[in-house]
Amino acid sequence: MTSQNRPATIGIGFFLNDAPAALDLVERAERAGVDTAWLVMPPLGQDTTTIAAAALARTARIRVGTSIVPAFTRHPLNLATQAIALDELAPGRFRLGIGTGNLGVMANGFGTPVSRPAARVREYVDIVRTAVADGEVRRAGEFHTVDATLPHPAQVEISLAALGPRMFEAAGAVADAAMSWNVPVEHLDAVARAAMARGAATVDRPTPKVITHLNALVATDRMEHLAAGRAALLPFTANPQYTAMFAAAGLPVGGDNEPTPALIDALVVAGDETGLTDRLGELAETQDELLVTLPWPAGVRREQEDAVLRVLGTLSRALVTS
Repeated sequence: MTSQNRPATIGIGFFLNDAPAALDLVERAERAGVDTAWLVMPPLGQDTTTIAAAALARTARIRVGTSIVPAFTRHPLNLATQAIALDELAPGRFRLGIGTGNLGVMANGFGTPVSRPAARVREYVDIVRTAVADGEVRRAGEFHTVDATLPHPAQVEISLAALGPRMFEAAGAVADAAMSWNVPVEHLDAVARAAMARGAATVDRPTPKVITHLNALVATDRMEHLAAGRAALLPFTANPQYTAMFAAAGLPVGGDNEPTPALIDALVVAGDETGLTDRLGELAETQDELLVTLPWPAGVRREQEDAVLRVLGTLSRALVTS
């Protein structure tokens, strides 16, 4: 683990199929006792900050986070004012996750190719974090020049999604946390944390925490585990950035970009409810925080969602009282 103490939070993340279903799942997660609901957004998906506003208004305790807001779909000051408004709606309950998003979709869908993404998003997050924390920001940067006073400051945790060492280093320098996505835990411990420490050292600050993403399902059948893992990981094993990271982690993809059983086992945790609770609890002992998703797009059933929510709620309560 990093210099952070043992984790106090385990959250559930999910892709948005439609806004009403997302609100329903957040409410169910709160009833189950889960600490955080993370709303996953591809660049052309439903806007997570809009749905977060509705979710925060309809709940009382659960924290709601974006995983992620694709940075280059909006100006950093626009995102800062959104974060401040969401903190007003539910003080201390909104968590802002920012990332580059899928750069191919940005280039094709938005017609805006992104050059030097690590440097660009590092400056972007620095502006957002400063604007939110101080209520003002004045910066003549390489990509943005801003001179603005916002309504007031707010206390909003800001995470930066990271895959490779350069992005983890950027998170170490400018974010409150780095958020992984389908990065094996051993690779995070061996590579990501060192990169974050380097980034933090450049600005003389403590190394931020890592929010570790894993997939989980309640299943005792090995074939169901492998089938769900294959469906969840195929979009990533076809992505050159991910295949390079998997290879660096010692888990290369198979022929025709097929996820291997070893890769599935590293990223998809399965078992009955007791076994899943035990395994995720063991992982929580070694990680700063866990972000758990059900394998997607495997066709998740409501009872499967509820089973995982029960597991995460049990673990969230145990961590709060430990």
